[in-house]
Amino acid sequence: MRKDITLGIIGFLALALILGGDVRNSQGRKSEEELYRQIELFIDAMKTIKQEYVEDVSDQKLIYGSLKGMLLSLDPYSSFLEPEMRRELQMETSGEFEGVGMEITVKDHIVTVVSPIEDTPAWRAGIKPGDRIVEIDGQSTKGMSSMDAAAKLRGKRGTSVTISVMRENVPKLMKFTLTRDVILVKSVKRKTFGTIGYLRISEFQERTTADLEAALKEFNDSSIAGLVLDLRNNPGGLLSSSIEVSECFLPQGKLIVYTQGRDPKDRNVYYSRKKPLWTKPVVLLVNGGSASASEIVFGAMKDNLKEFRSVGTKTFGKGSVQNIIQLKDGSALRLTIARYYTPAGICIEGQGIQPDVEVKLPERAENDEPISLTDEKDVQLQVALKELKKLLPPE
Repeated sequence: MRKDITLGIIGFLALALILGGDVRNSQGRKSEEELYRQIELFIDAMKTIKQEYVEDVSDQKLIYGSLKGMLLSLDPYSSFLEPEMRRELQMETSGEFEGVGMEITVKDHIVTVVSPIEDTPAWRAGIKPGDRIVEIDGQSTKGMSSMDAAAKLRGKRGTSVTISVMRENVPKLMKFTLTRDVILVKSVKRKTFGTIGYLRISEFQERTTADLEAALKEFNDSSIAGLVLDLRNNPGGLLSSSIEVSECFLPQGKLIVYTQGRDPKDRNVYYSRKKPLWTKPVVLLVNGGSASASEIVFGAMKDNLKEFRSVGTKTFGKGSVQNIIQLKDGSALRLTIARYYTPAGICIEGQGIQPDVEVKLPERAENDEPISLTDEKDVQLQVALKELKKLLPPE
């Protein structure tokens, strides 16, 4: 009897959650009746599980599991976040967390590496953008959401996790045992090559714009004549940060990006609101690990700047916007609410953006040593420096 009452309450809450205030605005009695039938199916399944499953199972576990499956069925980026996972996600955007240091997604139903984060266990072990993770500690990732896989990869500093990876053009599974660490992501790194400045943005975080502005002001106060902006292996981050970074380079009043939701009226347009900090020539470095917010900046600069070139390989192709919607118990929905479009009106979801000059970076040098970004064997950077010199006035 108690279980029936509990199920009745759950059914009512589920009905209220799904229907909300939309019943009065439904498209007719038939669609409303179909919705009721689907909800009855859900309640019937829950009742059967409660009565027949080999072990007692809590209502919360069933509801959470249902929500995870519901969000996973939508797209690779939507997911249900239990309270602890929501708190961890907030920590990531602040630039510090414990784990192995890689951004992942689900692509073609397989957990896929968007990009390793520089100077982290994953990066040092040689994890590459596009690597497909098929096992985590011997457990298949089939059917996992990106958030579920991320939860298994995170853990206390000093603990280890073993992953099995499929890599393009490698016939056998590759196994990596990674020792977790505190991931401290320094968003902006800088160096100079004579009169050319170099800035690398590794992720779009809360402090990225402030760090970038400080670096650009320092370059402006010196004899730096041109800039190489490196977004390789940058998996993205905060939409607001990508817009602010774009404003550092674009003339005031230029379109940066616009997002389009399901309703034609649900459009948000973002323009540059201030004068740019940097007006000298720029060459952008990108690769298959450049995703999301990185692609917003790429599209904005490509469509608006004249003294601009791009070098590298085609970007990842993540053109959707997720919003974190907190629920009453501290859990949250990470829900795709819109797709973003470049100023030229192109949505790069699943497509990526092709740079002006395509240059592939070999995984290893001729002596079989791994190639690190910005060293003398970084052919993409060398080409970017040459392209930038073409944009600079003759000495």
